[in-house]
Amino acid sequence: MSDTGKPDELAMLLRTLSEELLVMPDEDILEGANPEALRSESLAMIAAAKAEAGRRRMAAARADMAVRKASAISTMPQVSVDKARAFLEAAMNDARFTLAARSLGEMSDDDILRFYHQLHQLKSENESH
Repeated sequence: MSDTGKPDELAMLLRTLSEELLVMPDEDILEGANPEALRSESLAMIAAAKAEAGRRRMAAARADMAVRKASAISTMPQVSVDKARAFLEAAMNDARFTLAARSLGEMSDDDILRFYHQLHQLKSENESH
């Protein structure tokens, strides 16, 4: 990049406009508008934009979670409740997992299967690292 010694025209324009705005009276800038009304309107627009951004982030997170859940369910091995219960009982003696406080006899079949799948996923993740 060569320096020709000429001031940058855009920088000069911005500097000139800034100086004009600084010396201009507030009434000219507002052109008769109520400053408090403009402030309220601006705050409302910002709040609406934040709410919309939050809704979009939440929708994206829900969609991502649904995709992850669907892919996790499709990759889960199908197992009977008895086999899942036996796996969890064996895992109670595995030092990698803390299951001592669990009482498998008090858990529902759905809880046993959910817990089995969670533990199976942790075990496979642990083995892959």
